[in-house]
Order: sequence, then structure tokens, then C-alpha cells
Amino acid sequence: MERKPGYHTITYRFRLYCDHREWLEYTKEIYNQVLEFYYQVLEKEPELAKQTSRQKLLRQLELLTIGARGQKKESIEYPFPYGKVPLYFRRAAVSDAIRLYRSRTARLEATAKPGGHRAAPIFYKGMYKEFTSTSVLLKLWNGEKWIWESCGLDSCGRKWPDTGAMMSPVLKLEGKRAMLHVPIREEIADVRPVRERLPETEAICAAAFPGNDCMAVLVILGKDGGLRESHFIRGGSQFAHEKKKLLNRIRKNQESMGGRKRQVSEKENSYLKRKIRNLSEHYAHQVSRQIVEFCEEQKVTILVVPGYRQPINLNEMGYLLATSYDWIGRRIIQYLRYKAFGKGIIVTSVSTKNIAKNCHICGEPVKRFNKENKPACNYYGGKNYICPNGHKGNAYFNTAMNVGLRFLQEIET
Repeated sequence: MERKPGYHTITYRFRLYCDHREWLEYTKEIYNQVLEFYYQVLEKEPELAKQTSRQKLLRQLELLTIGARGQKKESIEYPFPYGKVPLYFRRAAVSDAIRLYRSRTARLEATAKPGGHRAAPIFYKGMYKEFTSTSVLLKLWNGEKWIWESCGLDSCGRKWPDTGAMMSPVLKLEGKRAMLHVPIREEIADVRPVRERLPETEAICAAAFPGNDCMAVLVILGKDGGLRESHFIRGGSQFAHEKKKLLNRIRKNQESMGGRKRQVSEKENSYLKRKIRNLSEHYAHQVSRQIVEFCEEQKVTILVVPGYRQPINLNEMGYLLATSYDWIGRRIIQYLRYKAFGKGIIVTSVSTKNIAKNCHICGEPVKRFNKENKPACNYYGGKNYICPNGHKGNAYFNTAMNVGLRFLQEIET
């Protein structure tokens, strides 16, 4: 079956540095004022929104508010009140107004309160130039006029892609930080679903995600279920060490929350918890990228992961001796899906029922253990396993094998 080309869009987040932060605020404010103005026009002219072509609707709104060339201002039905706003800046705000209005009417939000419709400014072509990985020129409103302002960019270590088409950047103001989100559209050679790939697929990759030093276990299986390759991705101990240092600082702050120190401690703890979340995201991105690279090396285009449905309530499962910061398997899978898709690899999932409890060779229940412990059915932290038929080995490898074998069984039915 022929391959189906497609594309996907990835957003690169840049830290934006501007000498006049208030100009970014002014630009965002006037953008939302223009958006609100056109939103109100659409509310007064609901028949216009039924126009299926966004381009035609945009043109009709411009005729109602700007008028045709040579038309007198007195004859314009809804005069545009914000002076000479750059054409593409105004059209970006109009497009957002159309999107918000159609979204509201589609959801039948009859009780929605009027006003308060806001969006992040989009810089269409003509509102930015000289874009590089370290700087950009943005057209900003300084409160009196539109000017070109040179701004610095920091990709936070993320490499700019060699291929792909850059789309319109979006300005995001997050507290004291200013960010520029830049969507990149990349072509994909094959976007066929799993069923269409199977006839020509010779091998698949299956993954398991332990919560210790081994952050992911990968196995390459042939269609007959035979093992071709295995790979362990480590780094969990380093992640746990860095996380523990931050958690210890949080605990010490909580112990000293008395008197005037309370407000300072709460602020610092909020900062430390954000660092832990960022640390988890860093390792999840790192592991997911390594998994995709392994799949590319092995030339597999189907990746099977456990289909975790509900989040684990660790407060009710104290025997796991874990916190919500410990296991990042779901986050790895979340990042893995779009990273793999961008490389032409489809991620699919199987049920998690008994994938860690049964032997992948005979299907019998296994007992988990470490070297210093005796095998037991209810010992969840054991790195090794043994079954009644004498099969034994690494428990996480066993889980990954069960994931892959279950997928192969399902596609046969």
C-alpha cells in the first residue's frame, strides 16, 4: 500500500527579551480591543457568521468597518475606532474574533456574559522580520505609534529545526516572562494508521516505563513474537537525586513556617515545586526523544505502549511508597506521541491488565523480588521475577514483552 504523506505542527517556545516590556503590554491590549470590536460587530450582524468562507467573511467585515477605497467615513456602518492599525495585525485580530464567535455559537453558550473576549496577539507576515534563533524585529505599539523594536530570543537550549516552514509567531505574556511561540510545520513521509501499515511491517517496538533508575524498557519483536533487540534507558537515579534535593528544601521550609518567615517560605516552595515540574518535563522530553531515536535506528514504524486510562491515586496506594513527582510514564507517553508522529512512527496502546503480573513465556502469575528479598506476589517493587514454571529474569523486560505480545495477539483477531 502506498504511503500517505502528511504534516504536523510543532510549537517552539522562545523566551522574549524586550527593552520596553510595557510596549508588549500595549500591543496585547490594543490587539484585544480590536478583537472585541469585531466580536461585537459579529453579534450585531449574526448573518455574516454563516458565511462559510473565512476570507469572504473577513472582507465583508472590513467593508463594514473600514469601507471600500474612496468611501466616505460618514457612510461606513461601523467605523473602526482605533486609527491606523497595521493591516495584518488587524486581520489577525479579526480572525481571532471570528474563531471565538463561532466557537461560542457552536457550543450554544446562551448564558455567556458579553465582553471579556481575549486572545494572544498573532504576528502575521509584515508584523515581524529578520527572524533568527537569537533575535527578531517586532512591530509594536508604544502607546503613540507603531515602531519596529529589536527583541532578543532564547530557545532554552532547544535546537532550531533544519527543515519545516515557519508559521505566524504568537506573543504570550506569562507573569513577568514574555514568550514567543513559533509554530513550525513539518512534512511527514507517512501518516498511515496502524492497520494499513501492518502488511508490510516486519517488526514492532514495545515499551514499558518503570519508576526507578530504568526509565524505559524497549523491545523489538518480529511478527512471530520473537525477540530481536532490547534496550534499557536509564537516568532515573539522577532524576530522583535532583528531585530529592528540591523536596528536602520544601520540607525544611515547611518546618520553619512560623511568624514572618511564612510568607517567604510559601513563595519559595511555590518556586521549588515549579522547578520539580520543570525537571519532570525535562526528563520526560529526554526519554521520549531517546525512544524515538531507538525506533529510527531499528527502522520500526509502530510503537506499542501501555494504555494507561486513569491516573493513579497515590494517596490511596501508600504501599507503593511513591509521590506524584516520582513516576512520569504518562508524561513520557504524552510527549512520545507527537515526537514519534513527526518521524513517521505511529504510537498505539494495549490494555494494561496483568502486563506486569504474568510471565510473558507461559502466562502464569509471577512473583517479584530483589536479590535481598524472597519472591512474593504482592511485592510491587521487585526488579526481578520468577514464575511457577521456573522462568525468571528482569521484571521490567517481562512487562515490555507482554505489551508487545498482547499487541501481536490483538492484530491477529
